[in-house]
Amino acid sequence: MKQNSSLFLDDGSRVAVIGGGPAGSFFSYFLLHMTQRVGISPSVDIYERREFSKLGPVGCNMCAGVISESLVQSLSIEGIKLPENVVQRGINSFQLHTDKESVTMYAPFNEMRIATVYRGGGPRGATELKWESFDEYLLQLAGAEGANIIRDRVINLSWDGQKPQVHIKDKEPQTYDLIVGAFGVNSPSGELFENLSFGYRKPGARKTSNMEFAFGSEYVTNTLGNSMHAFLMNLPGLHFAALVPKGNHVTMCLIGDDINNKFVDNFMQRPPVQKYLAGNDSHTAGACSCSPYASLGDATQPFGDRVVLIGDSGMSRLNKDGIGSAYRTAKVAAVTALFRGISQKDFQDGYLPICNAIKLDNRFGRVIYTIVEVIKKSRWLTRGVVRMINSEQRKSGKQRRMSMVLWDMFTGSAPYRDVFMRCLHPGFIGGYIRHIAFGSSAPATEADRKEEVMEETALGRLYHNGEIIIQEGEPGDCMYVIQSGQAEVIITQDGKEVSLSVLSQGDVFGEMALFQQQPRSATVRAMGDTRVLTIDKRIFLRRVHEDPSFAYLILQKMSQRIRELDSEMARIKTK
Repeated sequence: MKQNSSLFLDDGSRVAVIGGGPAGSFFSYFLLHMTQRVGISPSVDIYERREFSKLGPVGCNMCAGVISESLVQSLSIEGIKLPENVVQRGINSFQLHTDKESVTMYAPFNEMRIATVYRGGGPRGATELKWESFDEYLLQLAGAEGANIIRDRVINLSWDGQKPQVHIKDKEPQTYDLIVGAFGVNSPSGELFENLSFGYRKPGARKTSNMEFAFGSEYVTNTLGNSMHAFLMNLPGLHFAALVPKGNHVTMCLIGDDINNKFVDNFMQRPPVQKYLAGNDSHTAGACSCSPYASLGDATQPFGDRVVLIGDSGMSRLNKDGIGSAYRTAKVAAVTALFRGISQKDFQDGYLPICNAIKLDNRFGRVIYTIVEVIKKSRWLTRGVVRMINSEQRKSGKQRRMSMVLWDMFTGSAPYRDVFMRCLHPGFIGGYIRHIAFGSSAPATEADRKEEVMEETALGRLYHNGEIIIQEGEPGDCMYVIQSGQAEVIITQDGKEVSLSVLSQGDVFGEMALFQQQPRSATVRAMGDTRVLTIDKRIFLRRVHEDPSFAYLILQKMSQRIRELDSEMARIKTK
């Protein structure tokens, strides 16, 4: 097919999104949200046959259901707050288990930074569930922006002249200006896009295993708590293993080579795992299970004229944060389609850079997992990891070198490249060698940990009435988003406190600290119980570099804040 140099979306343009999971919903939401700003009205149809509200595999996207801290923060800035009936449990720590020892790593800022969710309606046979599907929530979010959700299965794709067509059974083919592939690697839709002959080849995949155990809320809370449990064990072919606490279920997720029932049983029978599985030691023990393939994130030519593929069908991070990759690729593809165009050249200029960045980062990831394989085979090397993490729990910030490397690996909060480069730092290497040879494996005390008891479904940190969130005059390197409650903005004038404004859910404050090294210009104090999510400077700046439109959200909020403060200052002076 001949490549066009200029194709654009306009009023009445038709967009088809094949797949209503996170990637498809994010793309539709952002495209429709942004077209409102520029004053055009395209039509967006999302083709998704599954009903994510149904129990069991039939309504599930077959994933562990972990929302990374970087995605939680990004969505908060976008104005998308995950509801408490979607978030099953907030995670504020990781417990790393080897064959002999265990160690706990706590989240930066002592917050619930990670959310666990159901991708579908819940495990097979579940009853009295009070949580809703994360995928269904995103799909309805896109629907609220104006997307049409079509519950038919796409059976073929073809060309109508230079425009793509969607074929569904017993209905006339529909012609579109743009088709977006947003399906998983377990879907047959990949072959339909390959048949469009623009050079696309779906990504490679590896086998995984997911199991849900119905242990009950009390058992989950008392045994696993607000921690994800990761396992660093010498089990050949195992790349990642974790137990994920949810509401009244625990999800076991395994990623590796040649995963089969015997492999799963071998893992479940290991003593460190048995401690949390209440005696279950067989692949038949779960209330619900599946063995899907996971994307290796290496699709060939994921775009052409009037066609783009995102999420798992396009580019995805290796072994980690697939939902975050769906968000990143969907947002950049939507921005490209709207502000650059929908030709192959437009996607090459605007969308290809994020694909190349993920592909390059995955190479660093493969190197890291190779190193991890070496560490797992050595008792001394694994002991060194545990010892170093234990000693670091008494420290803070950049001194927690091993802890932050593993935290970012497990959560997907930082690129593999950043993690790899931090491993080359002399302080990291020297500290690791010392702990292999001389370190103590004594765990940090409870006094060192400062763990906060929080609600199961809460994200962020809870401040009580009158507590100071930020103090005027102190240095700052992060910003905040109010999740619930209210906070008062105060300045000191002539020795007296002057109230400038009251912030509520969704409001952002402290953002100037991300742009300049200046002391805080005001104090922000909780009014009643107020839950606040901290936005890391490093995560925010990485997102702005990757997606400059992300900065528009902050500029918009800052502009509104300046107008409000100008009005308030004028009132104060008049008074």
